[in-house]
Amino acid sequence: MPPVRTEKTNSHADAPAPGAETPKKRFLKPATKGIKAAEFRSSERDWDGNYHRLIGTSTRIISFGSEFVLTDEHIEDIAVLARQVREKITQFSFKYSDVSYDAKNDAKEVTNKGIICLAKTLPNLKVLELPGTRLITDYGLIGLIQNCFQMRSLEVTGASGGGGRIEGKALDELRGHPELVPALKSLILVDNEQSKVFMKAMREVSMARPALTISLVSKSETKNYGDWDLEEESKHYKNGRKSSAKPRGKRFKSRY
Repeated sequence: MPPVRTEKTNSHADAPAPGAETPKKRFLKPATKGIKAAEFRSSERDWDGNYHRLIGTSTRIISFGSEFVLTDEHIEDIAVLARQVREKITQFSFKYSDVSYDAKNDAKEVTNKGIICLAKTLPNLKVLELPGTRLITDYGLIGLIQNCFQMRSLEVTGASGGGGRIEGKALDELRGHPELVPALKSLILVDNEQSKVFMKAMREVSMARPALTISLVSKSETKNYGDWDLEEESKHYKNGRKSSAKPRGKRFKSRY
């Protein structure tokens, strides 16, 4: 029998984010030039004191690396940047790949409130990649598609331990309102194939939007020389049917 991973009890990974006990005071940040692609590998080392210098009027992409634990607080930090900065950002990418014993990498604490705040903060997003979530539901996804009109590629998927399942209401919203995100070409969600309600809604929106490819993703962890790797499998649907495209399979090593 393959090894079964139990819930982590890592004190570092499970510890509250800095400032969680006392709400951080936020003030509007002056606009800076910044850099085109602002990347933050570590939430402990790279964010506080740096984000408002790197994210500026030149910034189009914000990305987070494999040592980042993303929370609503980081989104709230972005929300106080100048409007002329926020309106130019078109891509927000979070990397979820490290599930080793001492990993500090997930978006499990991002809530529906946080994701809606992100959508309103960055209204011109075209690409959103947000794996590793646990708390996002249909409500949060609806907030995204209602506020980010130009979205072309949207991913909201869960962590290896589960969570982040969409039940179908957001898909019904997409089907019933073709004026929402009309350029959307790729939608990546947690695989909820066991739900007949979800699968019906998924197939219907896929038929209603023939240019849209929907990918259903599942994540698991495999033992690797005393530690763990993250594996990802996905299925693709187009025009209401499984796509002939070969489902992608990814393995992320626990060390980088």
